[in-house]
Parts: sequence; C-alpha cells; structure tokens
Amino acid sequence: MRIDYRILWFEDNAFSYSTKKTFVKDIIEDFGFNFVEPRNEVDGSNIETIPYSMYDLIIADMSLANGSTSIKLMDAIRKKSVFTEVLFYSSNGEKAVREELAKYAIDGAYCSGRDNDDFEFKVREVIHTLIRKTQDLNSLRGLVMAETSELDKKMEDISFYYFVQNKSEESDSLFDEILKKVEDDYRQNLQRSTNCDKKCTHKIRKKSIEEIITSLAFDSSRKARTLNKIIERIGFSIKEYGIETSFYNAYLEDIIRTRNLLAHSQSRINAGGTEILVSKIDGNEISFDDENIKEIRQRILLYEKLLDNLYQTLTSSERH
Repeated sequence: MRIDYRILWFEDNAFSYSTKKTFVKDIIEDFGFNFVEPRNEVDGSNIETIPYSMYDLIIADMSLANGSTSIKLMDAIRKKSVFTEVLFYSSNGEKAVREELAKYAIDGAYCSGRDNDDFEFKVREVIHTLIRKTQDLNSLRGLVMAETSELDKKMEDISFYYFVQNKSEESDSLFDEILKKVEDDYRQNLQRSTNCDKKCTHKIRKKSIEEIITSLAFDSSRKARTLNKIIERIGFSIKEYGIETSFYNAYLEDIIRTRNLLAHSQSRINAGGTEILVSKIDGNEISFDDENIKEIRQRILLYEKLLDNLYQTLTSSERH
C-alpha cells in the first residue's frame, strides 16, 4: 500500500507524451496521490523485462512507429498473466480503438481518442474507477496511517540532522529548551497521578540526543513541536504551503488529529448506501468518505513536500 501512483506508458510521439503526461500528473495529484515519473516505452521491445507488478495503470497509443499496435503488445503482456488495467488511445478516435480491440480478448481495457479533451476526461474516469475499485475506505485508512508514519520518520531525520549531524551551540541551546518542555509535561502528568508518590527522578537528561529523538517518548506531537522551533530559528517560510498559523498548530490539526480519528474509526454504510468511516470525539461523530480521504492524502503530500524542502534547506545551507 502506498501513496505513489505509477504508470507504464507506450508512446513514440515525444510531444504528445509530454502534453498528456501533464494532464495525468494533475489528475493523479488532484486525487491525492504522488505522481511518479512514468516509464515510457516507444516500441515495446522491452516487454520481456518490464517489472509489470509495480505499475498501477498502463497507458498506450494504439499505433507505434515500428508498425505494430500496442494492442498486439498488450495481448502478449496478458499472456504473461499481467492484468494491470490499460487505457488505449488513437488519433483515429475511440471507435477505431474499440474495433481493433474487438479482435483480441483483452480484459480490463479502456478506450479513448487522442484528442486532449477526450483523453483527459477518460483518464480521469479510469484512474478514479481504479482507485475506488482496488482500495475501499478501510484500505485507504491504512494507506493514510502508513504515510503519516513516513512523515514521522521525515521529522525524525530532520531533528537528527539539526541536533546531531550539524550540532552547534545554537542547536544544543534549542534542544535544552525542548528537554525542559518534555520535563514539564512529565511533571504535569505526575501531578494528575494518584498512584505515584512523586519522589522519583526523571532520567531523560541521562540519555543522549540520539536516544531521545529515536525514542517512543519523542512522539509525533513532540517531533512537530521540535520542527516548529527549527523552522522559526532558521526562518524557513511555510506560508507558501498555505499554512498561516504555526507549523505545530497546523500539523496538529491537519495530520495528528486526523490520524488519531481514523485510527479509532469504524466502517459504516450511510443512508445513501455508501461506505463511510465514523469516529467520535467529545461525544460527537465525525465521518470520513472517499472525498475526505482524498483531501487527507493531498494534505499528506503537502507536508511531505514541506519536510523534504526543509531538509534540503538545512543540508544545502551547511554546504554553502
């Protein structure tokens, strides 16, 4: 399960490929998936060595420069027990594609003309259909949970770089601030406890920075709070990512709160017969449908981009 969307493409016209690839990229990102640069084959000469299992969709121009048709290639691919869905298109129009396709017993095939408007409409419908067919809401919930764990790892890597690999007096001072906040949190928890005599001594300061950053105690909230301080310290702009509040507050609402709600949600069929995921907070029900999950994936991609650029900013500033 992944948020990446991979396409195998057969097209020998570079201009057509470039134009249509732009349409497909926008569509995939609009559905909240990460567009991975497609593998484009111009003549089908590599059909024996292509790792088909890694692709979510095959897109193919019906006529290739070497005189063969991509439908014949697909017939050969199907005989290899590869059943990834395919969208065929042709400058002769959708009808011509269907007539050619009728000569072969190829399952999971869709047809389109080469016209950009027709192609864009068809590819959007095909991708949306495949997403809904292959990933029910519970599977999409799992995808979101997995991807938020990846965000945790990115925040951990940034913290490790700033406080360990690029260690300085400034980073040591900042980490001391973070430790004081962690200690305050523990003290507040102890004040609420009725099972502790509160005579214990906290041992967090005996741990190295590396141990603290990689420990379970350094959870998503603390990672986000730490990155908030790093962002403020180095003057990294987050407004270009549509974040008007602090990184910590935005991440808490957009990612952590949403992840926690999804983690405790249950599948339900609504009055319209559509599957939704339902969670409760403070006695109120919050529901997630396919559209909500798409928006969550889009937010995850935004934070992935932000964190990648933050890491790049830190590492490039050291080199210069």
